[in-house]
Parts: sequence; structure tokens; C-alpha cells
Amino acid sequence: MHQDRELTFATALASHHQEQQFTPDEHAHEYYQTSLLSAVMQGVYDGTVSIGQLLEHGDFGLGTFNALDGEMVVLDGIAYRLDGDGKASVASDSALTPYAAVINFEPTVSLSLDASINKGGFEGELDAMAEAKNLFYAVRFTGLIKHIKYRNVLRQERPYKPLLEVVKTQAEFELNDVKGTILGFRCPDYAVGIGVPGYHLHFISDDRTTGGHVLDYVLHRGQVEIDHTSSLHLELPETQDFSDANLSAGASADGILKAESN
Repeated sequence: MHQDRELTFATALASHHQEQQFTPDEHAHEYYQTSLLSAVMQGVYDGTVSIGQLLEHGDFGLGTFNALDGEMVVLDGIAYRLDGDGKASVASDSALTPYAAVINFEPTVSLSLDASINKGGFEGELDAMAEAKNLFYAVRFTGLIKHIKYRNVLRQERPYKPLLEVVKTQAEFELNDVKGTILGFRCPDYAVGIGVPGYHLHFISDDRTTGGHVLDYVLHRGQVEIDHTSSLHLELPETQDFSDANLSAGASADGILKAESN
């Protein structure tokens, strides 16, 4: 029965894909990112871009805060900090970020999900819809989540450890039958080191009390929206830590996937 329900969603996606093709030239706006994920992998946890500056470039996205002091969700133009206890709060405009990505979210695809589907099935169907696979995609699910597992990194102190060491002590949480939003980006494989190859998703509950970096999930029903862009803007920090970081070592696809999926 579960497989049949996943096939129902696949059929809906395929039907919508036939009706509405992705046309990058008609819908180009900027994916803005501060720093590189490869730098975060190497322990570059202090940023130079404030939340106020970040929000000038987009109303939707994710990231982290200085010293890895919590995960970030940007939703409807508001930046939320998701702390080590799993609690959500509105971030100060003056707070700094060492890594974040945002876009002005203008979905070109919107459809209803009315059947349960797990992480692998959902992301596989999204991949099938990504006709322009070498562009950047923004994805948002809003609705009832049957099960979700998420993590929040804990604030670090200097000397900073690499991210692969930090996530060994991360705080993990699980919820069942919760209403919320899962959002994030699909980065093309060639962008390894810039971002996460594949899907990088964060979660926040409808009541804005909890959330974090998504590790696993089963969706139940809700709304799926997809945006895409061919415009990429990188804002690199002019700091000694960034200049000294071994970014080639931090751009290992295996290491990034281990750190992000655990």
C-alpha cells in the first residue's frame, strides 16, 4: 500500500511536469550565498555578513550562525535561529553568519501531496522533475509530516574543530505527526564545496517553536513548491581563517555528505 501511494505522487509529478516545463530564461533570479560549505567543513565558523544584510538578498533559505551557534531557517523574510535545545527564535539583524544561502522564493511549480512518501522517494521524484539539472533549485514542503529526525549543532569555542568532529556531539530530535515546513536547496553535483551536492534541507514547525537540520523524514500531506535559478552570487569572507583554510580538503563529497546526513 505504501508503495502504491508513492506511485500516486510520482504520477502527479509526472503529469504536472508535462503541463509546465521549466524555462530558465523566463525565470532567472539570484541564489545568494555567503562563504563556502568547504570552508565550514574546515572550521571557518566566523562570518562577516549580518542577518540584516543577508535578508536584503532573499526571503527564503538556510544556514548557520557564528561559532555554529544553531541552525538557520529563513522563511517569508524572517530568519529563525534553531538552537542546541531545538528551540526556535527570531534572529537579530545584527547576528553574523559564516554560511547561509537565500533566494527570493518565486515557485514555478506548486502541487498538492496527498500520499505518504519517505525521504528517498520524495527527493527521487523531485530529481525526476529537475529538467535543468545543472541549475540551483529551491524546494519547500508545507503540511503534515508523519515523522522527522533533525539535528542542531552546538556552539563552538576556539580553536574550532572541523565540522566532521563537531557533528559527533550534535543534538538530535525526532517528532511524529507535526505540522511544519521543510525547505532548502538542491545543488548540482559540480557545486560540491560550494554547497551540499543534492538536497540540503532544514525544518521549522508551524508554531515556530522548534526545528533544525533535516536528517530523515516521512511526509504525509501538504503543498510542494519548487523554484529554480541560473544566477549564482557568492560573497566570500575576507578573513584570515578563510584565507588559511584548505578548501580543497573541505570539498570532499564524501565528507560533506557524512557531515550533512550523519
